[in-house]
Amino acid sequence: MTETGLPLNVYRGPQRLMVATAAPGLEPQNIRIELEGQRLSIQSAMRGLGQTRKHGFLSEWTVGPFQRTVDLPESVDASRANASYDNGVLVVIFPLSPRAISGAITLSKVGTAKGQRIRHVGRDLRPP
Repeated sequence: MTETGLPLNVYRGPQRLMVATAAPGLEPQNIRIELEGQRLSIQSAMRGLGQTRKHGFLSEWTVGPFQRTVDLPESVDASRANASYDNGVLVVIFPLSPRAISGAITLSKVGTAKGQRIRHVGRDLRPP
């Protein structure tokens, strides 16, 4: 089964980078986010509804698997990242760092369709 590339938006704030992507039809625990240096990789397996692809007349709705690798424009700290997945949208917020700190970010299922990073930082990264 071929993977579909994820469309990404990357935003820069004074103290953070935010990466947002649409990845519909996934369970949070099936999403893998890894940062190696400044290279961000987001991957997922296809699970749940739509897993069986039928060859119909028109099939435009993709539910996975998804994969995307991109070089971030700034050095960030993956160990203090915060990620959420809700309504088919994955958002990862990385605090800026003088040097890149690699790591993996995992999501766990929260409620019926929400994901939240297990080691949630809980710090407000906005300037005072």
